[in-house]
Amino acid sequence: MIKSLLVTKKIIQKKYPSYEYTVFNDTPVTPLSKPLHECKLALVTSGGLHVKTDPPFDTKHKEGDCSFRVLPGDMEHKDIMVSHESYDHKFINEDINCVFPVDRMREYVREGRIKSLSEAHYSFMGHIYVTGPLIENSAIVGKRLKELGVDIAFLTPA
Repeated sequence: MIKSLLVTKKIIQKKYPSYEYTVFNDTPVTPLSKPLHECKLALVTSGGLHVKTDPPFDTKHKEGDCSFRVLPGDMEHKDIMVSHESYDHKFINEDINCVFPVDRMREYVREGRIKSLSEAHYSFMGHIYVTGPLIENSAIVGKRLKELGVDIAFLTPA
């Protein structure tokens, strides 16, 4: 794993030399305070997804587009598109669940494994090189999820 991180670091440094790549050895975890079957879940992805009627992410912004898009809980696959240019869309175009497993989560709700899904899910872009605005927008999304009563944010990288 460390080898792949070093390769990624070299690729990033070619595109954005001043980026300070950080490897975290610990991940903060907040234990669930209630059983999973009583929890409301929201999906949060860095896949660069957006509703077709919303503006796409700015893929030409050198430092990365730190904005986010709301993905309605009742959205259908045909309503969503990908504006992220840093990964192959072949599989996501065939099945959005590759990066945004909304159908799997809907199945879990039907099976009673989780209580419900949020009315809103969120998408960010990956390849962010100046993270200050991203951190600010992440706090906004976190606050919104809390206001919606979300217990779990299920993060899916692209």
